[in-house]
Amino acid sequence: MSSDFTNDDFVYVNPAKREVMGKVQWTKEGMPEKMERADPEPDTDEEGGNDHRKRSRRKQYYPWGTYRTMKKLFRIEGKEKEIEHYLPLDDAMKLAIEETYWDTAAS
Repeated sequence: MSSDFTNDDFVYVNPAKREVMGKVQWTKEGMPEKMERADPEPDTDEEGGNDHRKRSRRKQYYPWGTYRTMKKLFRIEGKEKEIEHYLPLDDAMKLAIEETYWDTAAS
């Protein structure tokens, strides 16, 4: 899997999608600019609680850091773990009672 980023690049990361959003932009003062997350759909209050009060949501920003660190923290590169084949407990108990040594690949 090739990447457009080097390990020393500073990047923004979307943790939910496990993807890099882009390189970090810097201000004239040398501080990183914050990349604001898109607002999710507004929640509707089905219970009808305090409808007269509206809460303002805090702004959320994408985390940023070096590409090397972000790919380790958020598992950006690499393959997904394969789901191992497990027998249900009832089937495993039947096999254990019937046969001393059994292998799921053989059956």
